[in-house]
Amino acid sequence: MGMDLIRRRDSIKWTCNNQLWIYILDSAKSSGWKPLGVKHQKNDSNDNDPMDYYSNDNQIVTPEDSENLNVALIKHLDEQKPKGIEKEIVEDFLLWLSRQDEEGEFLDIPGFLIR
Repeated sequence: MGMDLIRRRDSIKWTCNNQLWIYILDSAKSSGWKPLGVKHQKNDSNDNDPMDYYSNDNQIVTPEDSENLNVALIKHLDEQKPKGIEKEIVEDFLLWLSRQDEEGEFLDIPGFLIR
């Protein structure tokens, strides 16, 4: 099973397997990311875990949480210097996480959905 992430505002999709997603989240946490918690689109009950970044349940990761994730992952790359697939997956995720204009200039980090 994999993780499908949909960037807000432009619906650009990014996909990875569960193990790589766990690696991304664990790497960010080890570099200082403090998850703010996800919001659930279907808030039918109070049974939803706000710290559930791991299931495919249409959770919303806010722009603020996404920005904090971005900062922590950049710090992780600078300090831990991962190699191989781990480095590639974090760099690819960071490229996807932020929106850029046609000239490659940073626009924003709009947050994303976990599906």
